Amino acid sequence: MRKTGLGDLSNHRYRIVLEESWYHEQPEIRKPDRRWYEQIPCKGGAFIGIYAEDPTIVLQLFTPRPKNARFIFGHIKNLPGVKADFHYEGEAVIYFPPELLHQVAEMADARVKRRLSPEARARVAERGRAALEKYRKTNYQGENLPPISPVQAR
Repeated sequence: MRKTGLGDLSNHRYRIVLEESWYHEQPEIRKPDRRWYEQIPCKGGAFIGIYAEDPTIVLQLFTPRPKNARFIFGHIKNLPGVKADFHYEGEAVIYFPPELLHQVAEMADARVKRRLSPEARARVAERGRAALEKYRKTNYQGENLPPISPVQAR
């Protein structure tokens, strides 16, 4: 049974970053539990992440801006499964079901994944090829560089 991550819940619409502890964990621990490290970054240092998944999935919006959290909570507080915790000093957490992910992400100004049109993708690829060719000419095929023999490279 595959566990659902934030990408699956959001239809891969938002940019997903990994929590900084992901880079310090051992691979055998972090690999099966990747969904717990995923975050959707939002404006002002806020992020959306998975809070719980048993018996149902619950998401959380953590923000260091309680005023913004109160605004968002005011719009969704009457919907089922929504709770908030404003008892932190200068921070707030809103818990909500996955069905409200797009609505909360829109209000929290979540970072949308960058998507390029086929024409823009071709232009970026062409610029990359041109830059690589220029780099190779200036650094590898210069006239003043003597050829390196395999014996010297070791």
